[in-house]
Amino acid sequence: MAMRAAMFAGLLALAAFAGSASALSAVEKAVLNFALNLEYLEANFYSCAAYGKPIAQAYWGASGVRPLGCMKAKLSNTYFQLADEIAQDEIAHVRTLRAVLGDDAVDQPLMDIGDAFAVAANAAASLAFNASITLEPAFSPYSGDLTFLHGAFIFEDVGATAYAGAAYLLGNSSYLTAAAQILAVESYHAGAVRALLIKQQNTVAPFKKPSNDLRVRTIIQAISDLRDAVDGPSDDDQGIMVQEGRQRWRSNHVPADSNGLIYTRDTSQVLKIVYLGGTTKGGFFPNGLNGAITSA
Repeated sequence: MAMRAAMFAGLLALAAFAGSASALSAVEKAVLNFALNLEYLEANFYSCAAYGKPIAQAYWGASGVRPLGCMKAKLSNTYFQLADEIAQDEIAHVRTLRAVLGDDAVDQPLMDIGDAFAVAANAAASLAFNASITLEPAFSPYSGDLTFLHGAFIFEDVGATAYAGAAYLLGNSSYLTAAAQILAVESYHAGAVRALLIKQQNTVAPFKKPSNDLRVRTIIQAISDLRDAVDGPSDDDQGIMVQEGRQRWRSNHVPADSNGLIYTRDTSQVLKIVYLGGTTKGGFFPNGLNGAITSA
């Protein structure tokens, strides 16, 4: 906790250094506002999962909108602690980015953190089985520990790869360090989620349809494949397990390339994922993102 507080104190110092958003270039404003949209999404999801309510309205902006589908997740103590810690990190990211951007911070857009998860899960299952699939019961990240992890997996790798992909746009500015610090936090989150999913890779998921033997590793691979399918022709996304031979599986805690580097996504690829294949809106952002970079 002390290290986390010190890190965010350093980030807030950047806001004081800037004085106002006028110190930011147009590109820096666009990049940081794009990041703010994604932080709104993550912060509200984890806040809802942990506490049953969105982030404080003080962080929404003057015309910010309450998210759809907010629910308190049915979590055991261990998983509540995870949701609580990640929620506090993501809320701090929102607070920090809004402080840096000042009056140029975009307001919280309309987000769907309820039904959009079920749509994404059905799309992933349909891709995996090469048939139109509607999971029964409908997928909800709030129904228990395991589904919460699945919901978190949808977002965490995307956040890390988005920050990695946007870093070059910040050049050598002071804000590059801040973005790198947030990227590191997002990667810790992603790693924690992956480790817990790997531990339960053979657990049978609570769905009667399409199969009574649908295992966690299969679902996670389907989510990974869906992200790969909608974000363009590249084949970079990685699930939590890699099959080596007919019976042998190897864990995949870190989705790195052969050089040990995280892959990157540009804004277009990120938008296609959070819009669930849409080009200007849809999925987790029914009306699109707010700010200069808004279309795929």
